[in-house]
Amino acid sequence: MKKILWKLLEMVDDNWGYSTPLQRRFKVGDRVKISRHSKLITHTPATIIGLCRFDYLIIDDNDEKHRVYQFELYSD
Repeated sequence: MKKILWKLLEMVDDNWGYSTPLQRRFKVGDRVKISRHSKLITHTPATIIGLCRFDYLIIDDNDEKHRVYQFELYSD
């Protein structure tokens, strides 16, 4: 149900002119992709292995760990 509500919100909300995507919280184990707002390679799939208040510790498919901020991630 939450996924449906997020999709509807993304379709209607233009995020008020901000260049960052809508920010939703992720959980440990979620599969995400790195957005164009990151300094890393974009659209790279990764898994969240740790979380803090504003940033996440992720591991990409090459087994490299990175610390990224919330606005640098999105899910499909």
